[in-house]
Amino acid sequence: MLWSLIPHLTLAAAQVVIPSPVEHTGDVDACQGYVLKVTQSDCGLDGELTLKGKCGAFGPDYEKLKLTVRHDNDDRLRVHIADAEGKAHVVPDDVVQDGWPKLEGQGQRESNLQFDYTEDPFTFKVTRKSDGEVIFDTSGQALIFEEQYVRVKSALAEGSNIQGAAQSSDNFTLPITEEGYVRTLWNRDAYGVPARTNLYGSHPIIVNQKVGENPSASGVFLLNSNGMDIKFPEQGKYIEYNTLGGIADFFFLNGPTPADVSRQAAAIWKPSPMVPYWSLGFHSCRYGYEDIFEVAEVIANYSAAGIPLQTQWMDIDYMYERWIMTLDPPRFALDKVQYVIDHLHNNSMQFIVMVDPATFSGMPSLSAENYEAFQSGLQQKAFLAYDDGNIYQGVVWPGPTVFPDWTAEGTQGWWDSEFMRFFNTETGVNIDGIWLDMNEAANFLPNIEALAGACSPDQRGCARRVGRVAGDEGSREQISVREHSADKQANIYRISKEREAPPVRKLPRTIPRTIEEFPRFEAGKNISEPWGEGQPQSGPEQVLGGQGGSMMEKRQNDNSSGNYPESDADFMSAGLDSQWLYPPYRINDRRAPPSTGGGADLGIKNISDFTARTDIVQGNGVRMYSEHNLYGSRHSIATRNSLLKRRPNHRPFTVARASYSGTPSAVWMGDNIATWEQYISTIPQMLSLTAVSGIGVVGADSCGFGGNTTETLCARWAWLGAFNTFYRNHNEISAISQEFYRWPITAEAARNAGKVRLQLLDYLYTAVHQHSVDGTPTVWPVSWVHPQEAESVKIETQFYFGPSILVAPVVHENSTSVDVWFAPGETFYDYFTLAATQGEGWKKLNDVGYETMPVYIRGGSVVPLRKGDAMTTEQNMQLPFELIVTPGKDGKATGALYADDGETLDSECSDIHFEFDGSKLCIKGSYNHPVHLSSVVFAGQDKGRDSKVYGPKVHGQGCETQFDEAKKTVTVKVDLKLDCDLTIELC
Repeated sequence: MLWSLIPHLTLAAAQVVIPSPVEHTGDVDACQGYVLKVTQSDCGLDGELTLKGKCGAFGPDYEKLKLTVRHDNDDRLRVHIADAEGKAHVVPDDVVQDGWPKLEGQGQRESNLQFDYTEDPFTFKVTRKSDGEVIFDTSGQALIFEEQYVRVKSALAEGSNIQGAAQSSDNFTLPITEEGYVRTLWNRDAYGVPARTNLYGSHPIIVNQKVGENPSASGVFLLNSNGMDIKFPEQGKYIEYNTLGGIADFFFLNGPTPADVSRQAAAIWKPSPMVPYWSLGFHSCRYGYEDIFEVAEVIANYSAAGIPLQTQWMDIDYMYERWIMTLDPPRFALDKVQYVIDHLHNNSMQFIVMVDPATFSGMPSLSAENYEAFQSGLQQKAFLAYDDGNIYQGVVWPGPTVFPDWTAEGTQGWWDSEFMRFFNTETGVNIDGIWLDMNEAANFLPNIEALAGACSPDQRGCARRVGRVAGDEGSREQISVREHSADKQANIYRISKEREAPPVRKLPRTIPRTIEEFPRFEAGKNISEPWGEGQPQSGPEQVLGGQGGSMMEKRQNDNSSGNYPESDADFMSAGLDSQWLYPPYRINDRRAPPSTGGGADLGIKNISDFTARTDIVQGNGVRMYSEHNLYGSRHSIATRNSLLKRRPNHRPFTVARASYSGTPSAVWMGDNIATWEQYISTIPQMLSLTAVSGIGVVGADSCGFGGNTTETLCARWAWLGAFNTFYRNHNEISAISQEFYRWPITAEAARNAGKVRLQLLDYLYTAVHQHSVDGTPTVWPVSWVHPQEAESVKIETQFYFGPSILVAPVVHENSTSVDVWFAPGETFYDYFTLAATQGEGWKKLNDVGYETMPVYIRGGSVVPLRKGDAMTTEQNMQLPFELIVTPGKDGKATGALYADDGETLDSECSDIHFEFDGSKLCIKGSYNHPVHLSSVVFAGQDKGRDSKVYGPKVHGQGCETQFDEAKKTVTVKVDLKLDCDLTIELC
């Protein structure tokens, strides 16, 4: 037995002991597992597991475990393994709607899945009854169950295609045959979205898809929020879960199709809630707006360019010194911000701002004594704190910051009150939605807290008292922000000072315009000098100015050690006595990777690197160590609650960066880079988050966030972004401005793409609604639509937007051609011309200009489009519908339309289904929201045909019909309000 406090002590040629105070061997092969004693087996199975022999691979073993197996329903089997005393961490109910499925009760006697087991040593196998497909098989693999390490290893059947285990910018179908391939789940601030690394979200669910002659799919969800490595040993012969503790709570999902797995998974955590209709329009933002005048110019320029803009956003520029819940008076005066918001609202547009969790806590040069959000948070004990009550402090955009403890009793009330105050609909910043960034939680401190010098109470500066009096009335208890040591605090201030000041307003402006009656910018008149050390005012006028800005490139260098001017304090190891900073098993976190042979410092970095301390105990009594990956979802939940309190019965819209399974927020995929490689890599990342992880609305920053985009890249991305469920152009302060109107080629692409998106918006809205009901994916991988074709699983750069629209973007720079895969035996119709293409596999499309993108409607579909032109979603809702009917090989087609007021939680709706049998289009459903049908276009028609309409109010009424011989379409002009079932017959 070895003590791992000795850094880099070699056990074998390729094995290095990681610094940790926990006694361990690192030898998993020596572990013998557990012996099962069955105690109940009538409905599922209950049993006791006893350790067969001491293991100690990564710490002390649990001697006794409890096994519970339940058939939750026909298609879900749960295998729950926990320590007998209930000490190991269990993911709490508060991170999903309505909590997780209850384990109590008997469950069903059987399901479509079969559970088999051996007793000594305990192993188990899950099989699909209908075809004998083995979904999970731990035979020959010892279960390891320790305080800070759990391992479950299963064989993978031949032909397995593993998808999911998000978030990563890797392939959609994981390259598991690569030697040493691993997916790590540990939420982190990941500028540049580097491939093959852990990113912002953690979703421990996979789909195993088999393609070809007998296609099938199954799913495995591990309900565990601890950091983990999912490995694929022996070039994909096995899947191995290695978690930093917690329990082994597996949900096995029968499928047998991938979409079935998505729906079955959504039933575990409840699907994403329905979003407002307007949120599916185009969003514009930039980090680096110099003042509200520039924001007004952007809005006006989009209008002048004829590019549909739905929602204008503001990044941290609007804040005073980057403090949340404030405005910067010189640059973003309240009255002018309100004027711009009123303009947007009066023109049926929306407004969103960013709110990070990190809250400024004060420093010698700038006090937080009068900062309302911080002081009220202190009063409510809303921030992460040490065991002694002192508040934990890190560094984010404002400098020294504290972090909300979303589990603490007073935090939701504090967050509610701040929303009601700062975002007051009458006197404050009247937002329509919220952008939640930096909520992994991100922290700019490298190797956080592993610093020289332990804090002792008699050290000068160890605990600087900055808080108000708190506690019960009459109490003189002081709330403190701990500074630990002079070295630590110097490090905090050093990094804080590296923030860049906002740019000075420059002249002349680029293509300046302004919204109607809004004053133009005049140098020296509209802006005052940045505030120095003055204090912000209380109330809605609070705002940020002075110092602030981007540390993006400095803080986000994509190596594990960061790219900072470093002091000795950054890499000293005073925290080695904490097993919750230095766990014995080291996940492959990009920020703090395991030691490697010859890597002197890599393994010393602890898992709190660039995030909040993992040894802190939250208000719910659980260490951040076990719930780090839940922080972002809790931020989303608290914000959703506050938005509902602020505007009851209005659907909240939140967009978050960090996520966990069941998050209620839409998700944008983080700080990507303006490169062609990242442009195309957004596709598999989006597919993983939507189709497998079950998030309804997902998108990437079009044109790239970091670095300078180009006119042609931005043009292509304007099209690709229009087919993300979330569509936004956003970039950073150090890059050139990239609004779509800035280049002629890009502007034309954005106008055309925006028009198509608005035409298809109700089709998308219908897909998003269906997802909110049962978890059906909003975006589909090609292999999920065509699983019978073995080639389909290789396709990573095409996808289905909703169930029927095939999207095939150009993938290479300066190219005007693209190879598109059309599934053999199927018919596809060009979206723009309705010309039919018979699927025969790969086909090269040439002359694909920047003004367009290959988009096809799959045969067998009925797609509802808005007919006419609109610049906003409100205008779009006033347009009539046109149905596009694209028959499949059998001449049939189906589709759906969901419509409501687009805003309220209890809106009346119309839910309509379309079915075409080759001659009759049947329209059936419920009709409680106005829907006007203008016309129906039948594609793939060889001759002209007459038409008649049948229904309660029309009995064989003839309609005007037009035949387009070139397009081979028959258009029936209906011009009817859909308030009852109808049949349209082609004669």
